[in-house]
Amino acid sequence: METLNVNGKAVTVDVPGDAHDVRAILENVSRRGFIGGAAGIGALVVGMRVSSRSDAATPAAAPSTDVSRFNPTAFVAIDTSGLVTIMTHRSEMGQGIRTGLPMVVADELEADWSRVHVSQGGGDEPIYSGQNMDGSRSMRRFLQPMRQMGAAVRQMLEAAAAASWGVEVTEVHARNHQVIHAPTGRVLGYGQVAAVARALPVPKPELLKLKKPSECRQRSAICRGR
Repeated sequence: METLNVNGKAVTVDVPGDAHDVRAILENVSRRGFIGGAAGIGALVVGMRVSSRSDAATPAAAPSTDVSRFNPTAFVAIDTSGLVTIMTHRSEMGQGIRTGLPMVVADELEADWSRVHVSQGGGDEPIYSGQNMDGSRSMRRFLQPMRQMGAAVRQMLEAAAAASWGVEVTEVHARNHQVIHAPTGRVLGYGQVAAVARALPVPKPELLKLKKPSECRQRSAICRGR
């Protein structure tokens, strides 16, 4: 949304493609191949489909039991070595958005940036949306969906580690590519729990716990409180 001066009065108007106009639909797609077999990249693959809020025909959450019909706009994959692959759906010509959006995901995910691989989405507009580079809208439009995807994967890894240890998920937290059990100091790397996490459902949107700006570590847009 933007505020304009109309006849001396401040008027708030909708801006097409702004953050309020999109929502993230997340799905665990670990058990099938997509985008040329990208599910083979890792034990855990969570895909995100960006949908317009004005599209009343699309449910708010990802209820599809037919995962084969779910074509992600972007995804996060974690293999058993701990390598995190983030597929970005936006192109650039030096603006930095191809790095900026994955850094948002990595920040919410508590991933070690040195162990992150960024993959570029193809030029398939029905799946990846238009990859035009004008308008300066990529960050403001996709910041929240990318944050939600990173947070969802983080919470799935935390839940997987808690299940492996037989403890409450409230006793564990993700930090720098590991899940830590606070009372005992036990640690599991992301690669060690990815295979367990792949069997878990994606948290519902209302259960996602996004970071505060003070908690960011990658100097991403989250740090600026956007």
